Amino acid sequence: MQAIFEEVARIIDSGLNSVINNPSIVLLNIIALFVLALFVKKFFWSKITDYLNRQQDNLQMALNEAEEQRRAAKKIQDKAEHEYKMMRKETEELKNMLTKNAKKDAEKVLLEANLVAEKKLNLAEKQIELEYKKVESEIKESIKDLAFTAAKKIIKKEIDEKTHKRIIEETLDEGIKNQFK
Repeated sequence: MQAIFEEVARIIDSGLNSVINNPSIVLLNIIALFVLALFVKKFFWSKITDYLNRQQDNLQMALNEAEEQRRAAKKIQDKAEHEYKMMRKETEELKNMLTKNAKKDAEKVLLEANLVAEKKLNLAEKQIELEYKKVESEIKESIKDLAFTAAKKIIKKEIDEKTHKRIIEETLDEGIKNQFK
C-alpha cells in the first residue's frame, strides 16, 4: 500500500514540475481551449442552445399539461363528491319517507285490526247475552213446568210435608233429566 501512495505522489510531482518547468505547455493548452470554445460557439452553440430551449419548452408544456389535468381531476373529484352528498341526502330523505309511510301503514292496519276485533267482541258479547237470555227463559219455563207438575201432583194428593218434599225432589230430578237430554 505504501508503494502505491509513493507512486501517486511521484506522478503528481512530475505533473506539477512539468507545468512549472514548461510554461509554454500551459499557454498552448489555454490557446487550444480558447480555439475549441470558438469552434464550438461557431458551429455547435446555436444547435445546443436550440436543443436546450426545445427541451425546456417541452418540459414546460408537460408541466402545464400536468397542471391542467390536475385541475380537471380536481373538478371531477369535487363534482363526484357533490353528487355523492346529494345522493346520500336523497337516500336519507327516501329512507325517512318510507319509514314514515311504513309507520302510517302499520298504524292503519293496527287500527283496522282493533276495529275488527272490537266488532267481533261486541258480536260475541251480544250472542252470549242472547244465549244467556234464551237459556234463562228455558230455565224459567222448565221451572214453571216443574212447579206446575208438582202442583198437580200435590193437588191430586193431599200429602204431608215429607211426601211433599219427596215429590218436589222427584219432579226436579225429572225436569233436570229432561232438560239435559
